[in-house]
Amino acid sequence: MISQQSDNLDANLAPFLELGVETEEGLRSSEDQPLSARRALNGTAYRIYRLLQWLIQAPLTVDQLNRKFEQDPGIGKPVSNDSIWLYVNTLKALGCVIRRPSPRNGFAYQMVSHPFGMTLEQNGLEVLAQAKVVAQRHFSPQEMLALDSLLKKMIAQSLLQGSEDGSEWMTQLFVQSRSLDSQECRTRIEQLERSILEESLLEVTYASPLKGESVFTFLPESLFYRQGVVYVRGERLDYPGPSSLRVDRLLGVQTIQDDDLRTQLIDRQQVKVEIVLKVFVRSPRGFQGFALDPNQGVYQESRLWVDGPDPHYEVRLLVRDFFYVKQTLLSLGLPFAIESPDVFRQDMRETLDTMLEFYKAKGSTADGHG
Repeated sequence: MISQQSDNLDANLAPFLELGVETEEGLRSSEDQPLSARRALNGTAYRIYRLLQWLIQAPLTVDQLNRKFEQDPGIGKPVSNDSIWLYVNTLKALGCVIRRPSPRNGFAYQMVSHPFGMTLEQNGLEVLAQAKVVAQRHFSPQEMLALDSLLKKMIAQSLLQGSEDGSEWMTQLFVQSRSLDSQECRTRIEQLERSILEESLLEVTYASPLKGESVFTFLPESLFYRQGVVYVRGERLDYPGPSSLRVDRLLGVQTIQDDDLRTQLIDRQQVKVEIVLKVFVRSPRGFQGFALDPNQGVYQESRLWVDGPDPHYEVRLLVRDFFYVKQTLLSLGLPFAIESPDVFRQDMRETLDTMLEFYKAKGSTADGHG
């Protein structure tokens, strides 16, 4: 029975795995796909697939899993305990029931059940949508492309025996997970990846919902995935700080030659500001950091626990701009104080004043007094 399950899993996911393999010499890739995209696509997605396959066959400890990772020609090395924990949680979000290591099961991860080969029904679709929601908090754009490809093939396979069109199911999946189908932007994402690696200056045609269509010069720096959408972050000549653009709203992208402007924007990317904060919590366990990353403009985060009558964390961030730090602080739910710089403290104060005036105005309108 286990052997049949494993064979079915291979058949279900085989097209997804036809992506090349990563070896000690590097990733074997076809000429029509950028190396960076294929490396990210195969890395996490392939390891999660192999973990799923192995746990279907038998319970395994972390050491046993790492021996399999080392022996696998597509991986060839062990992974950290945290990575295995992330892969297991991703499989759980996909609908797998996995027992955690404990003395009773020999400290092994044990697969109890999994949804692969399932007949797709509404509750199954909700499981997949929830998996996307969880993944969207942790995955890179390339990893989300891999996950979306996997989910599409799961849906296609589950509907293979019937005449039902899977496109409606896919539409529901993206609606329920409040995300866009990044596969539709795949060619654009690969173009931007090449431009980031080569530090190419671009002329961008962009469709803004508020300002309409506009054309401007843009130096891309990074791609990131946020709330179901892929963004490209970079420098615009007409903006003093970094700008984040939705990839699905890019109508046109072409490389332009202007060495002076390119040098100017590259130099601007190197400018960083240190922010010092106090986050007031009662114990060290009350705050675990912001978990921001360079793709969103935070290049360093350190925190120091200060005990005493006024316990708090002193947090230092090295940032390119303030936008995502402000968003994170406003959604933190903990009292904090901005120690420096003054310009960030003033920026936050103006943002809070604007929000307060907005809510006052909305409240007056609701009460019939505005």
